[in-house]
Amino acid sequence: MTRRHWHAYAYTGRSYPDSAIRRGEAPSDYPPIEIKDWLRRPAAQVVVTCTGVEEAVGWVEGELTQNPPVDQEHFPVWDRLQYVRETLLLTAGGDVVLGYYSKARQYVSRALVACPRGEGDGCPYGE
Repeated sequence: MTRRHWHAYAYTGRSYPDSAIRRGEAPSDYPPIEIKDWLRRPAAQVVVTCTGVEEAVGWVEGELTQNPPVDQEHFPVWDRLQYVRETLLLTAGGDVVLGYYSKARQYVSRALVACPRGEGDGCPYGE
C-alpha cells in the first residue's frame, strides 16, 4: 500500500472569470474547482511532494513568505500555518487549500492534496 503523502500545487495570477464560476468549471490554466481534480493534472504541475506534516507546513510557510497576503495584519502568517498544521494532523491527513490576494495584487492559490485517495483518483506519478 502506498504511504500517505501530499502533492503541492501552486497558482499565481488572476482570479476565476465570472463565467467560469457560474458554470462551475475552471479554465485549464486556473486551479480546478474541485480539490481532487488537481491530481488529474499532469505530474509536471506538482511543485513538491511532501511525506510529513512539518515538511508540508514548511512549504506553505515559504509560499506565504514569497507571496505575502494582503490581509496578513488581520490574519497573520503564523495563524495560517497553525491552521495548516492542525488540518493535516487532526483530519487524518486531509487537504489544505489556501486562496488569497497578495500584496502584489495577484490571486494566490496553494494546495496540499492528500494522496492516495479513493477509486478513480490516482496519484499523478502512478503510485
